Amino acid sequence: MKKLIIAVAAATAMLALNAQDDDFDFESDDGAEIEADGDEEAGGDEEAGEEGETKPAKAGKKHEEAEKSYFILPLTSFADGKCEVLVPTKGEWQAVEEGRFYPLGSQYRTIGAESQLKLRFGMNVEVSVKGNSALATVAQALGGASRTVMLDAGSFHMSLPRNMPEGKFFVSTPGFTVLNAAGDSSYTYEKTGDGDKCFVRCLTGNLSVKGRHFDVIGVRASQGFEIRTSSDRLFTGLYGKAGDLNVKLDTGLWETIDFETHERTSEQRFADFKLSPKTAVRIHRAVPEIGENLAVTIMTFDSNGNRRDRYWFAENHFESSGSEIAVNEDSDAAEQAKKKAAESDDTVAVDADIDEEEDASSSDDDGDSDDSGSIDDDLDF
Repeated sequence: MKKLIIAVAAATAMLALNAQDDDFDFESDDGAEIEADGDEEAGGDEEAGEEGETKPAKAGKKHEEAEKSYFILPLTSFADGKCEVLVPTKGEWQAVEEGRFYPLGSQYRTIGAESQLKLRFGMNVEVSVKGNSALATVAQALGGASRTVMLDAGSFHMSLPRNMPEGKFFVSTPGFTVLNAAGDSSYTYEKTGDGDKCFVRCLTGNLSVKGRHFDVIGVRASQGFEIRTSSDRLFTGLYGKAGDLNVKLDTGLWETIDFETHERTSEQRFADFKLSPKTAVRIHRAVPEIGENLAVTIMTFDSNGNRRDRYWFAENHFESSGSEIAVNEDSDAAEQAKKKAAESDDTVAVDADIDEEEDASSSDDDGDSDDSGSIDDDLDF
């Protein structure tokens, strides 16, 4: 009987372990599934007690598994062409060695249109670089729960698990940060004469982009947009390219008054805008003569290039906040108004003809003309 109870407890522990691993399994290159934590901790979830009782799994076990989804150091899994790396402890660029781990904080670059480089951060977390491109990993403590790559120039492809937990992987540039990425995404980053621009494209899964005074929320598969930033960071432009994207725009602080207590409070408010193809958002910032709070103006444009909404505010000050919201006219109401105007014009014209006939008959009878015709002329439209 005791052996039967122990066998049942062991089977229960294995089922619980498999259920936890299903949400964050990795796949190797040949498609075989690989466990994230290894087998040495398989028996740590539930242990059989002396009397056959089982202990519940530790709280946060799934989160601990997610934290171990990365290697301690990124691995160079593929290098073709001219690929170089600058290690923080070295003073010069060196050729990348395929199959070698490099410390976090290293810079990588590929030279030549045919050059390719792949960095693997985990079993199913990979960054691909091609062409004349450059990026860097962010230095952090070993065993950290997240990874960040900084784009410098070129074309990049990020391949992440579709069930990647939030706050685990970031893509950073001076003008914006990609957060909560899951699945595959691509980035084409270019430095212009007065700043930089980047085309962000979500291929599978989802991602979000956060910048100063704007958030692009929930970018889905096949959606993309372009971001342009000036070198002095006083201008940011968002341009729709593929799909309809939800953008949250900062409109500054607004003061509210409680009618019962007459208490005045200020709160940060935001405006929603749908960034569709050929639409745009332009954010202009100005440095004040006194203080550090920037004066900000945000304008939205439709697909024809016409300005729609405008918001202006000074950072951390509600006294200067304001907005101009464009009113969308209802096309059906406009058509009905036109029809009513046409009907009223026809009615006036008929009345005028009748009055003219009456005037003519009266002049024939009396031989004198009156002034009623001049009044009708004034009423014609």
